[in-house]
Amino acid sequence: MAIAKRRILFLTVIPSPYQQQLFAHMAETNAFDVRVLYYSIGAWDRQWTAPKLAPYETVMAGAKMRWLGESAYYNPRVLQHISDADADLVVVSDYSAPTAQIAMRGMGQKGKQWMFWGEVPGFSSRGHVGSFVRRRLQAPLAQATAIAAIGSKAVAAYEELFRGKPVFNIPYFCDLRPYQEARGRTSAETAGAVSILFSGQLIERKGVDVLIQAFLRIAPSHDQARLVLLGSGPERGRFDGMVPHALRERVVFLGHREPHLVPEIFAASQIFCLPSRHDGWGVVINEAVGAGLPVVVSDAVGAGHDLVRSGVNGYVTRAGDVGELAEALSRIVGDAQLRARLAEASATMAERWGLAEGVSRWVSAADTVLSRRNAA
Repeated sequence: MAIAKRRILFLTVIPSPYQQQLFAHMAETNAFDVRVLYYSIGAWDRQWTAPKLAPYETVMAGAKMRWLGESAYYNPRVLQHISDADADLVVVSDYSAPTAQIAMRGMGQKGKQWMFWGEVPGFSSRGHVGSFVRRRLQAPLAQATAIAAIGSKAVAAYEELFRGKPVFNIPYFCDLRPYQEARGRTSAETAGAVSILFSGQLIERKGVDVLIQAFLRIAPSHDQARLVLLGSGPERGRFDGMVPHALRERVVFLGHREPHLVPEIFAASQIFCLPSRHDGWGVVINEAVGAGLPVVVSDAVGAGHDLVRSGVNGYVTRAGDVGELAEALSRIVGDAQLRARLAEASATMAERWGLAEGVSRWVSAADTVLSRRNAA
C-alpha cells in the first residue's frame, strides 16, 4: 500500500543554491509534495545570478521595508498563499521578516500546524530596546508546533528559550557530489604550495581580519603557505590594505565566483578556514568537508559544532583569537601527514552529510509533528 506524500510548504527568504538543492531532492523522493514560497528573488549581500525556479517554487509579490532593515521583506498575500497551498505542515524561516511575522501570527490564530526553521537566535549584546524588540519578534515561536534548529548549537538555544517544545536538529544540507568529484579529479598536493582557503563575505563578522593577521604570523616560517580569499564584500579594501607588499603574491583575493565554479577552487586548496565572530551555521563548512579538506573554524560558527572535531578533521579555535588561529594553521601547514589524516576524516564525514541525510531528518521531524496532530 502506497504511503501518501507529506504535503509540506516552506516559507523562506531567497532561493539560495543550497536550499534549492535540498528542496529539489525532497521533491524527487516519494516522501514529500513540496511547495516553496520565497520572500524575495535575491538579497543585497548575495551576488548569485538569479536562479531558475522549479514548478513548486514561487517568489511572492511584495516589497522591502528598508527603514526596518535589509531583510525586512513584506509580502501582503502570504496568508492567502498558505491557505491556497493546503499543506499538512508549514515551515517558516527568518522570524524577523515582516512576512514571517504575518505568517506565524496568522497561523497561530487559526490553529494551523507549523514549524519554525532557524539558526542560533541573535549574536550581539543589545540594549533594552533591542532586547525588547527581539523578544516581541520571537514571541510567535511559542505557538509553533515544533522548531527545526539549524545545528546542535541552535538546538541548545531553542530548548532553553522554549522549554518543553519539540526541537529537531536539521542543519542546512547541500549537494556535496560536485565537491567530492572535484577532489577526486585533483592530483595529490604538490610540494610547492599549501593553500588556506576562505569562502564568504568580506566583512568583519566573518573574521577575515583575524585570518589575515594569523596568516601574517605564520607566513615567515612557512614559505609554502598561501591565503586564498573567495568572495566579495564592502570591506575588501580594508582587508587588502592589511597585506604588506612583501606578501602580495601569497594573499589572493579571488572575488565572487558563481556556485558552479566553486568546487574546483575548494579542490585546489589544502586547508579551509572560517574564523567568524558569528555564523548561525555556515554552509561553506559542508562544502569544505565534501571537498575532503582539513577545517579550521571558530567556536562561533554553528556548523563547527556538528562538522568539525578538533584533532580529527580539523581544529576549533576561539573566535577572535589570532594567536590560537595562527597556531592551528601553522600545525596543519607544517605537517603533510597531519593534513592527509585530517583530510581523510573530512572525506569520511562527508559520506554522512549529503542531501539524503537532510531529507531523512525532515521526514522524521514531519512524521513526529503530524503524528502528534493526528493523535490529538
